[in-house]
Parts: sequence; structure tokens; C-alpha cells
Amino acid sequence: MHVIDYWNDIDLRLKKLLKDGFVKLPPLDFFNLSAISENITKDMKGNTFSELCSSHKDFLQELDLEKYLTPKLYEIARDLFGYKGELSNQYHIARRVEPGNSKELYRAHFDSHLFTLVLPLKIPLAQKGGSVGDLIYFPNARGRPKNEFINFLEKVYHKKYASKEGLDDFAVKHNKITDDFHDYCPLLFIGNTTLHTNKQVSSDCSTYRLTLLAHFFDPSPKYGVSGLIRLLRAR
Repeated sequence: MHVIDYWNDIDLRLKKLLKDGFVKLPPLDFFNLSAISENITKDMKGNTFSELCSSHKDFLQELDLEKYLTPKLYEIARDLFGYKGELSNQYHIARRVEPGNSKELYRAHFDSHLFTLVLPLKIPLAQKGGSVGDLIYFPNARGRPKNEFINFLEKVYHKKYASKEGLDDFAVKHNKITDDFHDYCPLLFIGNTTLHTNKQVSSDCSTYRLTLLAHFFDPSPKYGVSGLIRLLRAR
């Protein structure tokens, strides 16, 4: 498959994104994901998170994200969501989780960015009953916050659901979706209205789990909630 063919129905998929709060993209299996994962892992130097290392940037360029997706998301953000920021307001990070790592378990949260894209590069297999770091998400779990103060209060309020039991309670009245990404189809969702978290990567998993997270257009102030979180993560 040529990259241009990968994006040939993106307009229809973006309509679904606006309707449902999320949409799946075609699988990435036409790339050599194993080699790409190895290169990014080397650049990450053992870290769980790494912001846009060189091999990560190379992959995004190969996928032509800036040509086929980013401008369309920017148009939606500007025309429908009232976004007044720059096209360059993006945050790209690689997330690598080793088997048995439970530090990232059930940290339910909303993103401050308007759009979040999850690109699965290496998804392990687990023994029966195990988990592979599946993403749990609740599309349209809240309305778009009107200002940073409301955004902060709602984020604090929803922290009470940041556990398996809390998520079960939240699922009683909200649409819960779980995705293990074994289809290698990226997921695009509206970041600041979708509550989401991950299951554990079980200790019996065959390998580490590597995903790339692309965040587009943070309407919050530079030194708002999201900026502080990214500053602390970079320390």
C-alpha cells in the first residue's frame, strides 16, 4: 500500500470522529513495524516515555501525518471547536511498557489537547487471562470544557474513577470501549472529552508494548494543567 492510499477515505473517517467521538484508521501493517519499533526503542534509552526522538519523527514523516491528517484536524479545531492557536501546537510522545510494569495502570484521565491519535507499533501477546495494556476509553464522557478552571475541576473530579473499581462504576452510565490494538489500527479520538486509561501489561506478555501518542492542539493556556503535567514528566 502507498501512503496516499492509506489516507484516501480520511474525510469519511473524520465525519465519524465528530459523530462518535472516536474513529479507527486502517492498519499499519504495511510498514515494517518490528524494525521501526527497534529503532525507536534504541532512541528511548530505556525510558517509559520519550518525546519525539529522531526515529519517531522519521516514522511520522513516512506516514505523511503532516500532509494528510494534521491540516484537516486543524481546520476542524478552528472552525468547529473555536481553537485559536497554532498548527504547530502538537505533542508527540512514545510510550514503551515492559511486561509486569503496573505504574501506568488505570490512570484514567482526559487529555487537554483536542485530538489524540494512538499509533500501535508493537503489541505483545499474553497468556489466557492476561492483558496487553489494552486501552480503555469512554468517548464523549464529558462536554468540552469552557475554560481552564472548569477543565481543572473536572479533571480532579474524575480522578476518583482512576482504578478498576472506579472504571466499573463509571461504565454503568457511560459507553466503555476496550481496544487491545492487535489489529494494528490506529485510534483517533477527541482527547479532551474522552476519559481513557490502560490496563496492565501482564508479566507473562511476550514482549514490551510500544505505542506512539500524537496530541493535537491544546486550547489551554501555556502554563495551564496540561503544560504543568508535561513539565513534570520531562524532569
